[in-house]
Amino acid sequence: MNTIVIMADSWRYDYLGCYGNDWIETPNIDQLAADGILFENAYAEGCPTIPTRRALFTGRYTLPYSGWRKLTPQDTTLTDLMWTNRIQTAMVTDCPMMHMPGYGYARGFNYVDFIRGHQWDSFYQPLPHSLELERFHRPVMQKNANGDLAEIGPSFLAHQELLDYLPLRQRWKSDEDQMVALTVRAGIDYLEKVDKSAPFFLWLDSFDPHEPWDPPSIWDPDLKCPYDPEYKGIELINPVATTTKGYVNEAEARHIRMLYAEKITMVDKWLGRFIDRLKEMELYDNSLIIFLSDHGEPLGDNEHGHGIIRKCRPWPYEELSHIPLIIRHPDGMKGRISSFVETIDVAATIMDYVNGQTASLHNIVSVLNPNRDQLPMQGRSLMPLIQGKVDKVREFVITGYFNFSWSIISEEWSFIHWLDSKENADQGKMSATVGLANMEEDEGIWTCAPGTTPESKHKDELYDRRIDPFQLNNLIDTQPEKADEMLQLLMDYMLRLRIDS
Repeated sequence: MNTIVIMADSWRYDYLGCYGNDWIETPNIDQLAADGILFENAYAEGCPTIPTRRALFTGRYTLPYSGWRKLTPQDTTLTDLMWTNRIQTAMVTDCPMMHMPGYGYARGFNYVDFIRGHQWDSFYQPLPHSLELERFHRPVMQKNANGDLAEIGPSFLAHQELLDYLPLRQRWKSDEDQMVALTVRAGIDYLEKVDKSAPFFLWLDSFDPHEPWDPPSIWDPDLKCPYDPEYKGIELINPVATTTKGYVNEAEARHIRMLYAEKITMVDKWLGRFIDRLKEMELYDNSLIIFLSDHGEPLGDNEHGHGIIRKCRPWPYEELSHIPLIIRHPDGMKGRISSFVETIDVAATIMDYVNGQTASLHNIVSVLNPNRDQLPMQGRSLMPLIQGKVDKVREFVITGYFNFSWSIISEEWSFIHWLDSKENADQGKMSATVGLANMEEDEGIWTCAPGTTPESKHKDELYDRRIDPFQLNNLIDTQPEKADEMLQLLMDYMLRLRIDS
């Protein structure tokens, strides 16, 4: 009855060998996929970091309702449901957002281990360091109100992020010192001491391969980036969250991607050590093991990122919204599943497994939920898919950013609707009037990278997934009828979600 969720932040699905990448080394996750079920079309319904985790914890949509926010008393989480059972619950993570004061994402866990020091965590900032900021940072300047050159907001914040980050890094000598290594070792420590006579639920959440992209070659003078060994330029390990134009040239943008790839290979190595320990402790074969990411990462032009680096715009393209998802079941089912699935389905699947049945999720939640008035999960258990009882659980998925963009993806088409589009407003198609109340939140944080501009493309987009999987050729002008059909399908679904709430 053990359940282990392995989360790796910001991992693009197409940077995994098991998803078809033929140049990056990810042998351990590839083997996990070979031992289990790989979901080819898994999507994060609401981006980025916190909305995705809220959907994962609650099994409920975030995109139509609210954005980056705390857990509330009205949210029923996996650990809330498990509290009434003899299940030990643990979270081990270095994700700073999970540790933000008042956010409540550690709620209900019996055991919590936060590893301090990743990006956005100022725990080590007061310590002195001898590292040169200019080695890793290129500022973006513009004239201020006084006519003086000054760093623009995202550039200044990228600067500050490094000031948080570098004091700890000056002591790094190898990948043994990296954040993922600390997190994995803490996860193994929990495995060593957990009571094996009762089932446990472990949420192992690695913030790597999230930026800064500083793999071993950055800190070891005897190493070169294995994916870009001839590169001689600046090491932009924490690039400014901005557009590529005017900031990086082609070689620099490629090198950022290669550092990201090297960090992924390093994360795969350490997750492999965790998986090896599961096997040594005879936990691999009697646990439900789930590997996934919360979202991908834009990394340059065209299919790499549609012209941006880091999550500096609320653009739900494939490189961000399409995520890896692998599930290994103790019964040993193997294969690949093309059915569409969403992040909200993970909690439903876990509860289905924990209860050892495929009964209605409404019944499962009502039986285990100590507060019967709470809303049931909207996710759908993937157990029938894994067991081969059904071919699909969804005809399409939704993804996007609250208050900025909604996207719907089917087998043949993907469609993006920009909520702040002037053109849509002029045509009376403002989707915000569907009845979804705006929350009192800081919309700027929806870009995820602080200080950036939360602007949209202002024109809806339609793509043919069969020939254009990375959404490069907008067909909105040549296929207006199909675009209207997809928009109507999206609007109807969002309205239905609102009514069902």
